Amino acid sequence: MFRTLGKSKIAFILAILFGISLFFFRGSSRYSNLFNSDNVIAKVSGTPISTNRFNREMQLQINQFNQMLGKSITKDEIRALQVHTRALGTLIHDAIFENEYDKINLKIDQEVIAQKTKESIPELYDSNNNLNERYLSTILQQQQLQIADIVQIINFETRDKYFNEAFFEIGYPQHFSNKINSFNKHKRKVSYVELPLDKVNIDNIIQEYSSNLKTELERYYNENIRRYMSKEKRNIEYFILDKQLLSSNFSPSDFEIEEYYNLNKELYFKNEKRSFIQFNFKATEDAENFKQKIQTLNLQQILDYVKENNIFYSEFENLEANEILKEIAEPLYNLNVGQQSNIIETSLYKHIVILKSIQPPSQLDFYEVKNDIKKIITDTETNNYYNDISAQISEKIINGESLFNIAKTYNLKKMIIENLTQDYNDYDNSEEIIFTNLISDSFTSNKDFVSDVIKINENISYVFNVTNITLSSPLYFEDIVKIVEEDWNISKKIEKIKLELKDNINNKAYLSMLSEKYNLYINDLTLTMNSDNLPRILVNNIFQSEQDQNTQALNENIFYVAKISDIIMPNEKNNLKPTFLTNNLRNSFAEELIKDKKITTNDSLIKAIIEQQY
Repeated sequence: MFRTLGKSKIAFILAILFGISLFFFRGSSRYSNLFNSDNVIAKVSGTPISTNRFNREMQLQINQFNQMLGKSITKDEIRALQVHTRALGTLIHDAIFENEYDKINLKIDQEVIAQKTKESIPELYDSNNNLNERYLSTILQQQQLQIADIVQIINFETRDKYFNEAFFEIGYPQHFSNKINSFNKHKRKVSYVELPLDKVNIDNIIQEYSSNLKTELERYYNENIRRYMSKEKRNIEYFILDKQLLSSNFSPSDFEIEEYYNLNKELYFKNEKRSFIQFNFKATEDAENFKQKIQTLNLQQILDYVKENNIFYSEFENLEANEILKEIAEPLYNLNVGQQSNIIETSLYKHIVILKSIQPPSQLDFYEVKNDIKKIITDTETNNYYNDISAQISEKIINGESLFNIAKTYNLKKMIIENLTQDYNDYDNSEEIIFTNLISDSFTSNKDFVSDVIKINENISYVFNVTNITLSSPLYFEDIVKIVEEDWNISKKIEKIKLELKDNINNKAYLSMLSEKYNLYINDLTLTMNSDNLPRILVNNIFQSEQDQNTQALNENIFYVAKISDIIMPNEKNNLKPTFLTNNLRNSFAEELIKDKKITTNDSLIKAIIEQQY
């Protein structure tokens, strides 16, 4: 049922990468766009970061938080923890080095790349050392990756490992390691108040400007004119390509599904799964005490004990090794049923796991996987057709055909929006991802310029053209004088508090003065560098200030004022493990490299992905 693609660029890439055989999808060379990397979510001096890699890194970050917290984090928590920012930052950091490796012509022999590929994905090769083409197709579907992504990832990781080992693997002297660890783990006791701007009285300031308030407001208006502009408006025409609407045309027969299963039984072999209980502790001492306590207890007695003592734990059922955080998976898969692990450390907690049961590996029955196979075949055929028609449309755009003619050729509905603004929201929830991207792209486009086919995600693309532009212009001061006055009042309140704090930066009684003056409650907290119970900007300021100093931060119209009452350093202990400079040197090197790099991000695409998937 799979026909060869013919000699194409992708066939050549695979011949080099895997060295021995080729992987082809049905449909001839017109489907070769299937192998192109997805939309570019960011670029570092021309080095692209695809949405596939972004989604992969997002899922890795989410899985790590799930494992460390002992639960699945919610969509709100994903946003609050800024997981997408962490994921993009990681990829940009890597892309800085990837771009530099290309720039200095750092290359790895093709045989080494092939060997690293086999080490990373050993199932790609059968016992005769031939490429398992169907396994490759399945893993691309399951991992939501494409050939270009696999080539890029393995090539980069191989070069990066070599570079790190050659230049950055240098250790701190033990004494310095102890000092650094002590500083990183130190805590600060703070007292703070939360002062809403609404409580700040500026009547005396307003009185001071009473005779020339209009002049002052006009000055403020002119200095902040960009805040007071009319909305730019655009008329656009567009059409949408929706892959899901095409999928019903490519549903395989039962015979095709069974044929696929018989030829690929190794893909439907269920790996060993393990069920376990994970106990989580913030302090090593607590973990050690718990482990000593449960040595002679059976599982039920342990569970009774943890419930009585409110010990944080989670139960996990039937997980494969690759579904578990690596630091936990390795010791877990060395346990026997009922056995307890040693203390396992991750960046958030100390863990002890107890293995409950083992589900041995087995071959899945055809009827268990029939629907999965049907989806794989349908998705593959739909992808091929979708990419084919996208390529044809792109070619017509390059040849100068109008959006109207292209839509008519492929029987696509052309839609028109007049007076579109950047805050336009007159659409259904189901259309949000389309308009989020369409608005962003149309407001960075020239008039009468048909766009290329723009991918939003795996299923939806669109083409648009801006037919008219009404530019933004300053609003008349007389029409918005009340708004300007409100903004001016807020600016004066902020200015007043900042000046007052500057005069009282070392005043130990300042918090008490604020508390009495504004009827505020003084809160006491002990913070670490990673504490998240106060705004991040305030935590950073606290750890950059000296003891007994007052510091401040504004967050969402609330002024936080804090005083550092004590700095608590942990007892210095000798480290058994050396502390390497690798990350420090690498980050410092990256800071130098980034000065010569141009970084661009597709913010509208990032926002659309987060809103749709996370």
